Amino acid sequence: MSGSEREEARRAGGPGGARDVIAIDGGAGTGKTTSAARTAERLGFTYIDSGAVYRAIAVALRAEGILDPDDARVEGAVRSLPIELRPEPGRFRVFLGARELTGELRTPEISRLSSQLAVRPEVRVRVRALLREAAVRGSLVVEGRDIGTVVFPDAVLKVHLHAALPVRAERRQADLRRQGIDMPAGEVSRDLEERDRRDSTRADSPLRQAEGALVLDTSRCS
Repeated sequence: MSGSEREEARRAGGPGGARDVIAIDGGAGTGKTTSAARTAERLGFTYIDSGAVYRAIAVALRAEGILDPDDARVEGAVRSLPIELRPEPGRFRVFLGARELTGELRTPEISRLSSQLAVRPEVRVRVRALLREAAVRGSLVVEGRDIGTVVFPDAVLKVHLHAALPVRAERRQADLRRQGIDMPAGEVSRDLEERDRRDSTRADSPLRQAEGALVLDTSRCS
């Protein structure tokens, strides 16, 4: 994180700025969504899945005919996309203009495109801005891959989850089946490995353990 980015994050949490934030980071299938949602419910905070914001950008760009994450049009388009987060008690809603985005955020196609787009700095800047705007409106539990390291470095609690790849693949496959999507286990595992590679090697805000984070291995958790 650069000095200017850290100062920007600190200003977001200063007087009149962000409320309390709990940051939960980790790779896909480590249990971030369940952990964050249940923590928020118990504390009366709002739960936000940062991945849904990246997926919303992918949905919006696809609607503009932009299907290649390296398309030169991404940089200009992402700044003006009419994406809005609306935190509500216990949950949040994502809108593209007047349309609420729901099930389409979770398709394998959108998941892949959003992960590819996430390596682009301009995309990450837009997502950070949306998350920090949401934090001004109330206390949050936010899950993602750079929440405790970059988006909210001064979070009141930082948690980093990890789990063995076979366990994560099994969880992801079960999640897809609940959505009516049947994907072979080998393909699910390869997708996760590729996503891990992109997330941990990207130049901007790579996935890593935040300083002072509570580290939990969820491999044997239900």
